Amino acid sequence: MLFLIDYENVGNAGMKGCHCLNESDHVIVFYSDTQKHMERRSLEAITNSGCVFEICKLYKKGKNALDFYIVSKLGELFGGGFEGKAVIVSHDNGFQAVRDYWDKRAVHKKTVLLSNCLEDGIVSGNENNERTRELRRLRENLTIGGFFADYTENMRRKEVIRGLFDGTEYEERTEEIQRLMEGKKKTPKIVYLNCLHSFGRDSGLAIYNRMKACNEL
Repeated sequence: MLFLIDYENVGNAGMKGCHCLNESDHVIVFYSDTQKHMERRSLEAITNSGCVFEICKLYKKGKNALDFYIVSKLGELFGGGFEGKAVIVSHDNGFQAVRDYWDKRAVHKKTVLLSNCLEDGIVSGNENNERTRELRRLRENLTIGGFFADYTENMRRKEVIRGLFDGTEYEERTEEIQRLMEGKKKTPKIVYLNCLHSFGRDSGLAIYNRMKACNEL
């Protein structure tokens, strides 16, 4: 994906999600002396991601000058053969016209998305990949009480499993065993199959039978 960041407009808040960038992305930060500082963690996340990284500093001040830079660069890249999705990261509603042009008026249609930060742009890109799925998972709204109830139950179960395998050959692997029990819809059959898959037939069966005999799980 291509990200054109109106940094003068969004500042550090617009960099949320920079840790999700990867080598398939192209990031261009447009900035001016008005907003020329960025948090180290964001800059390092961008460079560590392996993406194509560019900066474009405003040459001469003027009304909406940086917006014109962004639109010009977008046209340059599309004209140069870029075929992917482009995201303009800005709070400026005026960029809606750019999106409308490439979607409604251009001879060769292009996808231009608008977002307030990198993370929103990645999610709205709706790509079928692991980072999009993980971001959607992390952004899921949960009830605080329900989440805490699950957390409490997992902690209780963790202590039971630790005691159950204390002194056995599996005592150093109780965290792996705990993960077999986590999540919803873990029926006895699923737990049994997970044990065999993770620990092999003999060890998996031994672990499953010990847990099955425990009345606290």
